[in-house]
Amino acid sequence: MTHTSLLTLSPEAPGMRVSPTLAINERVTDLWAHGGKIHQLGFGESRFPVHPKVKEALIANAHQKSYLPGAGLPELREAIATYYRHHFDIEVAPEQVIVGPGSKSLIFSLLYILGGDLILPEPCWVSYAPQARLVRKRVWWMPTRLTEGYRPSPEALERTLIRAQREGGDPRILLLNSPNNPTGAMIPPEQLAALTEVARRWNLTVISDEVYALTAYGDVPHVSPACFYPEGTVVTGGLSKHLSLGGWRLGVAVVPPGQEGRQLMQAMQSVASEIWSCVAAPIQYAALVAYSNDPDIEAYIRVCAGVHRARTRHLHRALEALGVDCAPPDGGFYLYPDFGAWRRGLEAQGVYTSEDLARYLLDEFHIAALPGTAFGSPPESLSLRLATSYLDAESDAAAGALLDAFRRAPDDEAFVETTCPELLEVEATFARIARLVGQRG
Repeated sequence: MTHTSLLTLSPEAPGMRVSPTLAINERVTDLWAHGGKIHQLGFGESRFPVHPKVKEALIANAHQKSYLPGAGLPELREAIATYYRHHFDIEVAPEQVIVGPGSKSLIFSLLYILGGDLILPEPCWVSYAPQARLVRKRVWWMPTRLTEGYRPSPEALERTLIRAQREGGDPRILLLNSPNNPTGAMIPPEQLAALTEVARRWNLTVISDEVYALTAYGDVPHVSPACFYPEGTVVTGGLSKHLSLGGWRLGVAVVPPGQEGRQLMQAMQSVASEIWSCVAAPIQYAALVAYSNDPDIEAYIRVCAGVHRARTRHLHRALEALGVDCAPPDGGFYLYPDFGAWRRGLEAQGVYTSEDLARYLLDEFHIAALPGTAFGSPPESLSLRLATSYLDAESDAAAGALLDAFRRAPDDEAFVETTCPELLEVEATFARIARLVGQRG
């Protein structure tokens, strides 16, 4: 008799891996649990305490236990529409808003619903390409340049579209992320306008992941592609980054206006009804406060963004002083340095790829980082994503103390020098590595 396994996996299953960001967090958490001293720069999670008003709203609504509409609590959809009009200057009606269990789930549902291949700038967030593969979409990588801050250009988009068509592809979706994970860079408004003009000519759907929008702190203003291309842009976001509520899993998508937008909304509601039913009711009721434009909460968001700015820019300056090429950050809490200038010295240490470099930092210097390969970069680029969010903020108490110190500090430099010893230790460690591999430091 021929043996047949009881568990027959799909052809895609053997190639599936746990998300690198979640994997590094689990590994570091395990090392911490066993007494290891690890500097966590591998996992990007804003660590600040839940704002008291939002926390109180969750407690007050703990009794909410009934299923809610799949698109979200009607009052919440209205509040989100008002919030987006106020903050992002895009016209949004409540019926264009859908609430999901994190923007990650909403992006996946969009990739499942929308037809055609996906265009991704390289580098990009770790889950976009795997999600596309899960729904059997072909991915076309659009190159970007470190010298241009890894910002996607309309010329590169046009070339990628032409190449995809010549090679038998069907490119119909462009996914943009600004402020960007992993680079921290933002796309300037004029460049966004040019990108969306290419998208309009090619009839592309733009998915604009704007989950870091309210962490922007640079000279480049955050502008949504929906301001230039409202009929073809879906905006996604949520509470996880600017309010440190990643574990609450509340995401938002805003579909285009008009008949096509209504058809997309209907399809997304159908997916929601079959997969997650609705976001947890107490979370949705608490989110009413988060999206209420309350002055205290808005001030809190600005202070949190200021702390991210001070620490991320400080590490950026330290790396550049060591000869490391790194795009300047405009938002979020990430840097994407390229250690190519250290290549010869690193090769003497047995480091040839970004994965080698990430292992080397963790094993020898107790610095957890993610390799550039996780974000679509070629292995030989020696790129890493570094997140500043966990440094000096492993507990709510420590993170709250950072906020209090930042409010008292006369400037960003004084704040870091007096309040962020772990960040300074990481910078000193990179200086030590620079000397080891023959660089200045």
